[in-house]
Amino acid sequence: MSEILLEIAVCIFVSLLIMIMHELPKSIVYKIVCKGNGCSKIGSHSIFEVWRYIDPVGIILSVTCYAPVSKPHMFRIREKNTNIILGITGFAVNILLFTGSVIILRYGYGGESGIFAALNTGIVDRILVLAVQYIAILSFGMFVVNLFPVSTFDMGLIIAGISARYYLNIIKSDSVIKLILMITLLLDIIHYACIRMLNVLL
Repeated sequence: MSEILLEIAVCIFVSLLIMIMHELPKSIVYKIVCKGNGCSKIGSHSIFEVWRYIDPVGIILSVTCYAPVSKPHMFRIREKNTNIILGITGFAVNILLFTGSVIILRYGYGGESGIFAALNTGIVDRILVLAVQYIAILSFGMFVVNLFPVSTFDMGLIIAGISARYYLNIIKSDSVIKLILMITLLLDIIHYACIRMLNVLL
């Protein structure tokens, strides 16, 4: 029972971290681009109020489906290129988190055998290994979830930057897209794909 509670606690902590790390760089990029375009205000809240990026639904999805979502800063974007930059930034952050965690798991702990050895040692080593594992799993899950063309997701931002007409179409199809996403999560397809990939990489 204590092991399960430890895993849940680490998973929740990592999910909070990933939500913040996914949205904060996008907000920083938006602020830089906005200042470059002469904007005087980017929103009613500071981009560094990181708790605003935390989504309760994302925490639940992290624990149950290993695929978190986050709350984006309330952008007011007029330039198409800015949408594309923000969408790419979101994807890039997830790729960096996944790649970095896999490198640590493979070379820092010596692959699967090293991970199992670390898990059987002290509590600190167990927490560190679990945290890095969850960074890999949850960043992969968030990357895949953001591939779905929901209006506020990274792919939605990229589509908004490419074509206003296509963006309007995904807004009209929002309920269908979210239904497909929920079915994907319920069938555990994203988590299964991540585990298979980690087995290959490690």
